[in-house]
Amino acid sequence: MTVSPPRSTPVYGRTDDDRPGRPAVPWVITRSLIQAALVVLGLLAWQFLPKIDFLADHIRFLDPFYISSPTQVWHSLRLLFEGDPATGGSVWPYLRTTVLATVEGTAIGLVLGALAGLLLSNSWRLSEVSRPFIVLANSVPRIALIPISVVIFGPTPLASIINVIAVVFFVGFFNAFEGGRSVKPAMLENARLLGASPWQLMRSIRLPRVLTWTFAAVPNAISFGLIVAVTTELLAGVRGMGQLLQNSTTYVQTSTTFAIVVILSVLGLMLYGAAIAIKKVVLRWEE
Repeated sequence: MTVSPPRSTPVYGRTDDDRPGRPAVPWVITRSLIQAALVVLGLLAWQFLPKIDFLADHIRFLDPFYISSPTQVWHSLRLLFEGDPATGGSVWPYLRTTVLATVEGTAIGLVLGALAGLLLSNSWRLSEVSRPFIVLANSVPRIALIPISVVIFGPTPLASIINVIAVVFFVGFFNAFEGGRSVKPAMLENARLLGASPWQLMRSIRLPRVLTWTFAAVPNAISFGLIVAVTTELLAGVRGMGQLLQNSTTYVQTSTTFAIVVILSVLGLMLYGAAIAIKKVVLRWEE
């Protein structure tokens, strides 16, 4: 009678399916393949479904006139980046204006918000006095401020920057304020017992917390900044990607409209990635 060898017991979570020679596919590769397959499937559906007459006749958004196609969008992208031979115009001047307004407005808004959050978190009296006004200002719909800024500063990139500052300021402020208030009272009391002045408490204890919380808000702030910059350009006619989007919509240039949306999506992704990289560099101890 033969006796089968006993099954090997798992060691450190390893099972029989993890034997050498049969390495499992890493999840990162599997995930990337699935995502690539979904993208390819979506592009194929976008390209060929509108060509089915039955679907195009009964489902309006599948009409090629409204939905365009990946090949036409690609052609429009090439014209935007290389310049239209008929008009000589390209996307670069518009893109530059939008990027500068987004980056400058976000940077200024975060700095001002961090300073305000630091000052108010360091003085409860000042915080109590100013809190109702800050909450009231934050409750005003930002889109209602766009016409006012355009009247004051004109349809210029400065109006876009001001609107971005107005939105990003509150993102930075509330993060900075909560960061400054998160300091434990015992730490402040110990510092006072050692002779620290209010200025030293703010500079040496609250400021590091405020900077940490403010930089943590950078990815969200840059996303909001891009949205506000494009919205201002779209509504006020400021020269930028928003104006380009409005022109393509006005003249019913579906392929160009989709191409501009693709550019804005990639731009938003790049700015978000840059913000994440800055956050990791500054807050490397948080990793």
